[in-house]
Amino acid sequence: MTVSKYPEAVVFDLDYTLWPCWCDTHISPPLKPKSQSQIIDSYGMKLSFYPDVESIILELVANNVTIIGASRTATPSVAKKILNLLHINGKPAIQYFDALEWGQGSKTKHIKLAAKQLGMNEELEKGGFILFDDELRNRDVASINCHFAHVPNETLGLTRNVFENGLQSWAKTAKNI
Repeated sequence: MTVSKYPEAVVFDLDYTLWPCWCDTHISPPLKPKSQSQIIDSYGMKLSFYPDVESIILELVANNVTIIGASRTATPSVAKKILNLLHINGKPAIQYFDALEWGQGSKTKHIKLAAKQLGMNEELEKGGFILFDDELRNRDVASINCHFAHVPNETLGLTRNVFENGLQSWAKTAKNI
């Protein structure tokens, strides 16, 4: 599939969307890089992005799409450390994110805060945002005009197919953007 239209902003959940664990319960600091694409925790658990995540992030950057991280993680410092240790194209992954909204509260709150921080309230109101998330409860972001794309399989996470289907679904609803 060729993507003909991108949203203004793509919002990514972290756990079971970009990587295969909950960073606040499955990871035990200290974390150390094993390579640029893999880290290891104090018990020897290895963690990497799901296979398609890197190319998806690079595609969004190449198409000038704003990238936002939104997570209910109780350990934002661990999430930040993971994004600093995992690299994409030689750079810490965290450098590809334009805003990070983490901690308790709903994804609607996180997305509204990120939009405000980035000066993108109008883009959000016009339907220019899409959230990729493994938890169906977060589809309530539709209430703030953010499109929801479900990441249905925690073993596979964000795949190219899920990404492209999410963008196609968003494009059908975002005709005026």
